[in-house]
Order: sequence, then C-alpha cells, then structure tokens
Amino acid sequence: MKKTVSIVTAGLAATVLSAQPDPFKEYPEKYWDFSMVEKVPAYREAPAQHQVKGLRGVLVEGFGPKADDKDFGTAFPKPLKEKTKADFFAYIGIPSTPMPKGGYPGIVLIHGGGGTAFPGWTKMWVDKGFVVVAIDWYNTMPVPKHKHIPTNSIAERIPLPGGKRQDHISNVANMAVAHSLLRSLKEVNPEKTAFVGLSWGSWYGTMLASLDKRFNGGVLIYCGDRKYHKKIFNGRFVHAAKIPLYWVVSTHDQNVNLRTLKDSFKTCPTIDTKSIVIELPHSHIGFEFDSCFRMAKHYTTKEVPALPKLSDMKVNRDTASCKILSRGKGITKAVLCYTADNKQAKYHLRKWGTVPAEIKGDTITAKIPKGAYMYYISAYEGESKHHDLCGSTNPVVKPFPGKKPEKKK
Repeated sequence: MKKTVSIVTAGLAATVLSAQPDPFKEYPEKYWDFSMVEKVPAYREAPAQHQVKGLRGVLVEGFGPKADDKDFGTAFPKPLKEKTKADFFAYIGIPSTPMPKGGYPGIVLIHGGGGTAFPGWTKMWVDKGFVVVAIDWYNTMPVPKHKHIPTNSIAERIPLPGGKRQDHISNVANMAVAHSLLRSLKEVNPEKTAFVGLSWGSWYGTMLASLDKRFNGGVLIYCGDRKYHKKIFNGRFVHAAKIPLYWVVSTHDQNVNLRTLKDSFKTCPTIDTKSIVIELPHSHIGFEFDSCFRMAKHYTTKEVPALPKLSDMKVNRDTASCKILSRGKGITKAVLCYTADNKQAKYHLRKWGTVPAEIKGDTITAKIPKGAYMYYISAYEGESKHHDLCGSTNPVVKPFPGKKPEKKK
C-alpha cells in the first residue's frame, strides 16, 4: 500500500512540476497594453541639425521610463502603464516614384546595438520603393555629418530628456507607435507593412511580433534567439509571435549560436523560412542584404514569393535529407554546410565548409562529412553578394567534440 501511495504522490508531483510556467516564456499582455500604442501619435519636426535632404527628421510622442524607474534594463521591467510620455526621434522617408494604387508599402526600420536612425540606410530602403519610419531607440537624435547626401556617418548623438537609455518596454512600445504613425501617412497602404530588425533590433522584433499583429511580416537579421538566463529579457516572446517571421543568420556570429537560434526556429509558431549563411558579416550592413529586401517585398506586396522553405532534416547514418516545401523563384542548387572543426573551442571562429547536395523531385540529399557535428542544408535560388538568397533547414547541433578551454580559477 505504501508503495502505491508513493507512486501516486510522485505522479502528482511530476504533474505539478510540468504545470509550472516556463520562466523563459513571457506574454506581451503582461507588459504592454496594445490600446496605448495603436493610436496615431502626435509628432513634430526635429531641430535643423538633425535633418538631411530627402528625409524628414521628427520627434514622435511615445514612452519612456519615469525618473525613479531603475529596473528597465533588467529581465523584469515595469509594464507600459507605469511608464511616462516621452518623445523619440525618427526619420520618415517617402519614395519619389509614382505612388502605386492604394499607396506605397511601409517599413519600420529597427537598428541594432550602438546604432541609431541611420539616414543612409533609411534612404536605401526608400529607394527600394518603401515608405520608411526608422526610429532611434536609444533616446538620442543623430546629427548627420552631411546634410545634402544621405549618409550613415553620424557626427554625434544628442540625448533627449532623460539621457541615453535602453528601456526594453518603452522601446518596443515606441516601435508599435512608429507603426501607427507609418500606417497613418497618406502615402502608405496601411495593409502593406512590415518591420526589419537588425541585431538587438531583431530581439526587439520578436517582442514586437508578439505585440503588434497589424504587420504583414517581420525580417530578423542576425539574432532573435532565446537566451536561457534570468537577467536576459530577449527571446521570451518568440512563442507568442502573431505574424510571419523570417530569419537571416550566420554560423560565425559572436552574439548568437546555432543551438539557441534553432530553439527560436522550433519555438516560433509563425516562422516563414530562414537563411543560415556561413560567415555572414555582423554590422548594420545587414540592412543591405538582398534576402531582406526580398522578404520585405514579399510580406508587403506579395509580388514575389518567399525564399525557398525546407523541412527538417532526416539523418540516416551518413546521409541527410529534407523535403522542399516551397521553391521560391526556383531552386538552382543545394548544399550541405557543416563544421568538423574539433580544435577551435570558440564556436564563432570554427571553420565551416560545404558539400554538394542532390535534388531529386521534392527531396534534397547529401552525404554528411566524417566528423561533422553541426550541419544543415541550404537550397539556393540565385547568387547574391552575401550568399543569402536561400532557404535552410534547422541545423543539427551536436556537442563540440574537441577539448574545451579550462575555466579561469
């Protein structure tokens, strides 16, 4: 009898434990009230020193931390209702080409860590046919070095009241406010919008995707993975995404790794496709990737298909295979990308290589090189400067087989 009771007790304990909330999954309703960000905000011209030809620098009424808010940089910040009204800076850019019927598609451009609302990259997206609202989420205003030629050279950043800061709750709210502003512009088709988030902006993008379902889609450059650390806020909203998301990421990124990225790919309920690229450079140059322009156009206009999409791999001994779920504009080649480097303990410095993959009908197969412990298949539909016009499988990620560095005592 005692044995039976202990088994029942253990079963109940397991049930209780399994019912405990995942500490690395948060829901947007806990922090943001969407009714506070969906209204069209007031905005005004920014001072002359922040203006640049072809764009309009504005100060938008958004949100910021109160003077006594000391926890906005932690994993457990105060909700939006406890923030205060505060302006943020943004550039607005409108194409000079004839406006399409119904209005231009619109983009909210979200910079990465150390960045700002760069006029050069803003103008680049405008020249691609988008109305763009590019925000500065550091609570600063960029001063371009040149006034007549859009440039990414910034002379200085002048803080707004409250000083330079990084308040996650206010920042994501202000991105949704920027979207409300974008949708209100007479040149914009409000039903054809997307966001593009780079590096830290891609972590913010996963939060924004859980908050603002008015977007048609989101492009995440470099990051957007899940971090398993109680003090790190990013990645906790991937599971609650409400819009299609596309990732373009690297095998050699110091900020993320394929293990944590794979977790986001598997966790996101609305993932569209992803491009994993060997040695993709990490900087704001990511705003120039052909894959990003392509997916933004797909989300906003539907004039082009999404990049190829592949199933998860099946592994049978030394052979990997996957199914082609969609071909994009047409797949021209496929490769298996891998690392067998067992000497370099730092994952972002390991050597990677490729082997050809065979395409037969809707199946791609490839031999797995001996010793490979991380690998994935990519299907390409064309060439590009950064080799990013592809769709990739989720990676296989096995433990590093080499000697790990000794921990400092």
